[in-house]
Amino acid sequence: MRYLVALFAAIFSIFVYSANLKIEVVSDYDPDRQTAPNDLATQLLIKLERSLGNAMTMSFIAASRAREWRELSQNPNACLYNKVKTAEREQVAVFTDLPLMSFPANRLILRNQKEIPDIVSLATVIDRGLRIGVSDGRSYGNKIDNLISQHKDTFWFAEGNQSAYRLRAMLSQGKLDGIIEYSSVFIAEHPSAHSLNQYSFHAITEANFTIFGYIACARSEEGKAAIRLFQQALSEPRMQAKIIDAHKGLFFELEEPYIIQSLENAFSVQQ
Repeated sequence: MRYLVALFAAIFSIFVYSANLKIEVVSDYDPDRQTAPNDLATQLLIKLERSLGNAMTMSFIAASRAREWRELSQNPNACLYNKVKTAEREQVAVFTDLPLMSFPANRLILRNQKEIPDIVSLATVIDRGLRIGVSDGRSYGNKIDNLISQHKDTFWFAEGNQSAYRLRAMLSQGKLDGIIEYSSVFIAEHPSAHSLNQYSFHAITEANFTIFGYIACARSEEGKAAIRLFQQALSEPRMQAKIIDAHKGLFFELEEPYIIQSLENAFSVQQ
């Protein structure tokens, strides 16, 4: 009898735990400002939480890109989102199988370097001695990350929450020859065609055409439980349809079909 009681208590405790899983999302989004998030990734993450009902409660804590990954090793309840999945990162985090976001690959954005071809190898740019800015702690994909790590003295590294913004500002001020960034992000800050005249956007041969952003959590029991819940939400056809629809009109017209197709392939959407 006592074994049955112990078994019931264990099952009950697991149910209560899973029905009220509390995680801390490391992000630069601050809900205390009482403003809706303006980036799609945060909006989609909140929709995932709501779709799970009372199974999960999220809170947000602010941290720099570099600190984000350290937080996973120190906080068993910590999760990140919209992150590129790499073998190195999978050593410290557990990822969802399905993506939250899809992006065009990063572009090399150059200032006053019109002679560089539209499609260029980052290795060739390195050989030219151009001063290129990158965000410390950000992954640009395995091949680009490897090139950056092998030529650290060649790149200018920005740190902190606003590192990407500061790099874009430094390029605009002529303090850098180029940055690696999403073209849509840069163009959104330069709405007039005239303000873009001195810039050129180059596809990088070492980059894939699209990049997925995943949810990653601490390699703890809490983190694994969170990933299971996120994966459950991402597996729902209605949520998948919402994610695909949210990406429509988000990127340039020429890039959008590839973005949508990549998500449909990831979700195994039937045509």
